[in-house]
Amino acid sequence: MVETGLLFRYYYRPLCLYALHYLHDAEQVEDAVQDCFVRLLEQAVEPQNVRAWLYAAVRNRCIDLLRRKHPTIGDNSADAYLDGLSDEEAQERSVDEAALWEAIDQLPTRQREVLLLAKRDGHTYAEIATRLGISVKTVEHLLSRALKKLRGHKSSFFLTFFF
Repeated sequence: MVETGLLFRYYYRPLCLYALHYLHDAEQVEDAVQDCFVRLLEQAVEPQNVRAWLYAAVRNRCIDLLRRKHPTIGDNSADAYLDGLSDEEAQERSVDEAALWEAIDQLPTRQREVLLLAKRDGHTYAEIATRLGISVKTVEHLLSRALKKLRGHKSSFFLTFFF
């Protein structure tokens, strides 16, 4: 079997982001994905396509959790939780989102902090400057540098995510 630790490191974040499209609850998402990895470890035989198996397992686990919360949910209506995406699009987006977060994690601390405050949390430059004890010009500079680094990334998802 492929090294489970490597599989976990490679697929954990994308699978969590994929499950988040269904569940919208980070704690429940982490539990669901971890459960699927445990089930993979318990398998007597390695699946031929581990990636496909993991995504199917996470999807099924999410649907099970949704059915517990909303017993009227069927297989087809569970896809309504994907925000208008097909299951395949949600899988692709989860990989892009994971790559984005990887790139954000690689930014210098201040750039990452300013980027998240501005783009994720919606704070104004003035609010960020006050909160961090820096000038508005410094906020602009840090954000500009962070976005330049992210624009250099291969995925077109980066541009649509922030703009």
